[in-house]
Amino acid sequence: MEREVTEAEFLDMLQNGHRHFHKICVEAGTYHEFDFSGLIFDECLFSVDFAGSNFENSTLMNSNFKACDFSNCVFKGAVLLGNSLDGAEFKGVIIEGITFLENTYHSIILTERHLIDMII
Repeated sequence: MEREVTEAEFLDMLQNGHRHFHKICVEAGTYHEFDFSGLIFDECLFSVDFAGSNFENSTLMNSNFKACDFSNCVFKGAVLLGNSLDGAEFKGVIIEGITFLENTYHSIILTERHLIDMII
């Protein structure tokens, strides 16, 4: 079960240097151009706006990113593994060196080719 975290609590965790997020639920918030590089999101639930943020070398795994806006984000060297990406937006993202495995979109298992199609 995920622990519900408010936008203010999530921002506080980030500002205090928290690097590994496990089983948290953040269903509101705008995090434009944030630096999430090197962070780990494991078994989390997010429904927020991450547009323009940096996820370089981050790990997003076994999480639900329903309707998240990842437009123009950087995912260089990131690992996305086993996530639900229903309604997520990926226009303009940078995915050089990404590991993208076992992610789904409305029960369809996505390939890296699907992700490339979502970027355009």
